[in-house]
Amino acid sequence: MPERFARGTREKVRRAAELAEAENASMVEVEHLLTALVDPITDSLGQRLETAGLSAPAIRAARDREFHSALALVGVDTERPSPSAAPRQRRGRTTSFGPSAKLALERTLSIAAESGQRRITTTTTHLATAIVRADVGIMPRLLDELGTNGNDLEQLLLGSQ
Repeated sequence: MPERFARGTREKVRRAAELAEAENASMVEVEHLLTALVDPITDSLGQRLETAGLSAPAIRAARDREFHSALALVGVDTERPSPSAAPRQRRGRTTSFGPSAKLALERTLSIAAESGQRRITTTTTHLATAIVRADVGIMPRLLDELGTNGNDLEQLLLGSQ
């Protein structure tokens, strides 16, 4: 089993936490990890993902559409303006990692172990692969909103190694 994430992967995980905090999200979720891979684009993987339509604004818009669709499905009116959330008071980093993000990070380690590596590489390909392999939860629906799917993106990622 890999012993630790390399610097590039740790930076993307930290960036995901920053994005979640900027949105006043209560937890870092898998969509924040995906957004962190392309916001900002720092490597060829991010460029490939953006070329495939996964830019930060596109991911956020797709997430919002998926959220509103899910609410409408259970009869919640999303046309009414919701009360604005008061900014949360923070003392340092208080955003925790939600189940979807934890699962993606665990999968990242497993993917690296499958390839016989003791350390997550300096690229973020393992993390991206773990994210797009999700077959339940928000990620498959989010990718569908973005006009793609996990299999297509995994093939794109394999080409970036």
